[in-house]
Amino acid sequence: MKKPIFLFLLLIGFTFSGNAQSLSISDLWNYIGQASNLKVKKLNKEVQAAQLNVRRSERFPVIYGDANLQRNLIIPTTPVPAIAFDPNAEEGAILPLKFSTKWNSKAGLQLEWNLFDPNKKSQQQEDLIALEKAKVEESLAEQDWKINSTLAYASIVLATEQYQFALKDSALFEEINSINKERFLAGRGSSEDYSLSQQEVQRKKILMHESWSILKEANLELGRYYPLDSIRVLSNNMEEILMELGAFEKKIYDQQLVELDQQLSMVQLKGIKRQVLPSVSFNAYYGAQYFSNSFNIIDKNNWYGYSYANLGLRIPISAYFSNSSAIKKAELSEKVYVQQLEDLQLNDEIDKKQKQEKIIFSKQKIESLNKIKDLALQNKEEKLAAYQAGRILLIDFNKANSDYLKSCQDIWKAKYDLLKIILEQ
Repeated sequence: MKKPIFLFLLLIGFTFSGNAQSLSISDLWNYIGQASNLKVKKLNKEVQAAQLNVRRSERFPVIYGDANLQRNLIIPTTPVPAIAFDPNAEEGAILPLKFSTKWNSKAGLQLEWNLFDPNKKSQQQEDLIALEKAKVEESLAEQDWKINSTLAYASIVLATEQYQFALKDSALFEEINSINKERFLAGRGSSEDYSLSQQEVQRKKILMHESWSILKEANLELGRYYPLDSIRVLSNNMEEILMELGAFEKKIYDQQLVELDQQLSMVQLKGIKRQVLPSVSFNAYYGAQYFSNSFNIIDKNNWYGYSYANLGLRIPISAYFSNSSAIKKAELSEKVYVQQLEDLQLNDEIDKKQKQEKIIFSKQKIESLNKIKDLALQNKEEKLAAYQAGRILLIDFNKANSDYLKSCQDIWKAKYDLLKIILEQ
């Protein structure tokens, strides 16, 4: 019995120790910016932002240097009509003409510029929507983190209360068992009472160990959200947690995600329709070419100017005939999102009203349970005094004690249920 009492005193000591590091519920919430299990969502948002910047940079022309050096092992040759070079050549005669040299090179600047691409606008809008979705998903992950971390915090608070109760209850029944032992050995008590008290001691030990196991499990769960190596006590009880939450309203991010999906569907529909538009590109090159049968690349006499500029027009003729199915699919998808959005809005309104009713009922229930607990405690104390005076049997006190434990458990559960209603609904 010394060990449970020591643990209880240690727990109380941590609570009142000025040197112990405590964790308040607001400290936990403020840690959200450092939470490791949210880093993936933050990185995904940064990736989408970078992708949008890449897409925006595509509006500028691409300029790059172009250079090559080539050694022709076999000089390229093509047959040409001999009469083109010799008017006296026989009719139909063919003359092999070498049209290159052993060495040739090219160096210059290349410019490529898509002046108009019908897909570019829709692609940029899609990337913008993807960035907004990443932001919403990050906010959703942060809200889920706050909800889950708060529930984990509250679980430790309630588990601590339950464990403290189990320690006190176990210590009480150790004392009762000592009294029964003395009475039995002195011949003033029955063996039945002594046996019954020994059984209750073991039951209280089981309850104590079970409570300790629940407390350790809750502590591990909170460790998912906050490093607990230096934390010795949680400084807020359930009433303070509920007060800190105030008028917390869970944001319905699903609705925002559906709205973004609807916008994406509209952008894709416009993009499909724009695919029938022609694209216009501009290309230019400024440089020189080198031709020589000997390798003397620094001889400027073997370099010849080479440059051009062209404007290209590409007309997607097949798109006029193949886009109808894609357009129909995109239009149907948009209708689906519109219907989903209407359903979500309707359900959200109903959920809010149901939540308000549940909160009102839960608070009334807790108020009534507190009254029951006070009455059960009064009855327990009266029965304990009567048992110690020898006026009632142990079984009568056990029932009063069980009723008091039940009233405490009902309150713990009701408070946790109220917290879940506020956070999750």
